[in-house]
Amino acid sequence: MRAAPEVSYINPNDPLPRRSLMRVVELLTGQPKLQRLYDRYKRTRAADDNFWESAVNHLKIYVDFDAGRLEALPKTGPLIIIANHPFGVLDGIAIGNIISRVRPDIKVLAHAVLGRAEPLRPFLIPITFEGESGALRTNIESKRQALAHLEAGGTIIIFPAGRVSTSEKVFGDATDSPWKLFTSRLIMRSKATVVPVYFEGQNSWLFHFVSKFSDAMREAVLMREILRQIGTEVIAHIGDPISPSEIAGINDRQVLLDHLRDAVYALDPNSDQGAKTIN
Repeated sequence: MRAAPEVSYINPNDPLPRRSLMRVVELLTGQPKLQRLYDRYKRTRAADDNFWESAVNHLKIYVDFDAGRLEALPKTGPLIIIANHPFGVLDGIAIGNIISRVRPDIKVLAHAVLGRAEPLRPFLIPITFEGESGALRTNIESKRQALAHLEAGGTIIIFPAGRVSTSEKVFGDATDSPWKLFTSRLIMRSKATVVPVYFEGQNSWLFHFVSKFSDAMREAVLMREILRQIGTEVIAHIGDPISPSEIAGINDRQVLLDHLRDAVYALDPNSDQGAKTIN
């Protein structure tokens, strides 16, 4: 079996028709250009390279956030960063660039296929999605790794929706799909401090259009969405840290998850509404 490119959402274990469709869509929507950009980065990076800073620089992305908000983040001890997921890979790069300034001990829970990118592997805890081959085994191991990292006093970055935000209507406002209970379980078990982060913006209408018809095309089009963001600004809003004692009285995982989701969406400067959910 031919290996999938490093810069790709194609899962080599997926059925051939799905892989073929995704390959065609990725080729037509910018994957080769991103692969060349990635290859150039690998050739030129230094041994002591700061991955997060280099990734932002190579993509020519300006991450706009209030640096003063970082002063409130605990410098030691278990920390979980939760955020909405409007763009995809870009969210992870942006939040890694922000949080690594005060907490270099970060690990990101992210799509397992991203582990093909060698520079990202030291920072990645892979997760897979429903229906994928070996998903249960991989996710059990990922949960173990995440908890162990937190118990060692590390930092975990989670996008609790587990997939990129989608709009109900093609030209509507995008919001996260229902958040996964794994997030609240991890917080309850680790007793970590939680910091909410909200990203402004969303992907193009094309992404939301193809999302109505095919998960394979949805993932493949994410290559185009990354290209669209090159040279642009990503705006992030950092909330106040939530200490373990503040949420110790919440014993129901779903109630805690809803509370945290509201904390993220309350950071949206353009809305005073609570988070809505796409079912």
